[in-house]
Amino acid sequence: MTSRDPFYYCNGGFVPAGKAVLNVRDMGIIRGFGLFESLRTYHGVPFLLSEHLDRLLDAAKRIQLRLPLSKHGFYQIVMKLIRKNQFPDALIRIIVTGGIAPSLVPQGKTSVIILLDPFHAFPPAQYEKGIALKTTPFMRIHPEVKSTVYFGAVLGHREALKNGFTEAVYVDEKGAILEGTTYSVCAVLPGPRLVIPKIRVLHSITADCVIRIAKKKRIPVERRSITRAVRQRALEMFITSSNRELIPVVRVDRQRIGKGRPGIVTRELHRAYRSMVMAISGNF
Repeated sequence: MTSRDPFYYCNGGFVPAGKAVLNVRDMGIIRGFGLFESLRTYHGVPFLLSEHLDRLLDAAKRIQLRLPLSKHGFYQIVMKLIRKNQFPDALIRIIVTGGIAPSLVPQGKTSVIILLDPFHAFPPAQYEKGIALKTTPFMRIHPEVKSTVYFGAVLGHREALKNGFTEAVYVDEKGAILEGTTYSVCAVLPGPRLVIPKIRVLHSITADCVIRIAKKKRIPVERRSITRAVRQRALEMFITSSNRELIPVVRVDRQRIGKGRPGIVTRELHRAYRSMVMAISGNF
């Protein structure tokens, strides 16, 4: 890994990371008004870039944020950044904000920043031994869009770490799991069958991959809340995101999940997910 600054894209130009700047009057700074997408590369190939761009464009349409680039335009910039940086594995973050505006209404000059940094894998022990989640009562504003407002995530994650947990996970007013601060949650019930939340959560591209894999393996998938009752019956649980893939969950608060260790269904799904990654990356 090189020690030099990565190249970023910032409002029309490719610059070293240390020289990428955003005007302090940008709505992303003073109003927290912005969207983003995050994905990774495998051997220099961006995984499901098209799907992530589709979600970004859909989110921009939902909040009426005018984008200065087409899907193809974003795609070309990402690919150029990959070539300029030449990292074997990288984390890509595409950020769009409301730009500079004198009021609460964007003026149409949207800011676009695309970051590409070396990918740092999660600790192997998390995959081997599983992790513990701490619930936090929090409801994201407009959960159907991936916004840059992460106030609840920062506070929730800090509190989880302080109390010896690995991650924080959002629950609703009845204690049902919605989603994590930066990931989706799946429960494995007897059968086996999967339970994955659908309401009041971000549409997860990685969870979609898991669902496709499960269907190929004839594992039924139920799109409903992971209530306390579901957690009590769960044999396994795991979290999933583009940078994590699948990580087993062995405890939620004080409640042990299943036998308190990673289960065979989670491991089988993860192996199949890795095979999907390699097949797509190899055919790029």
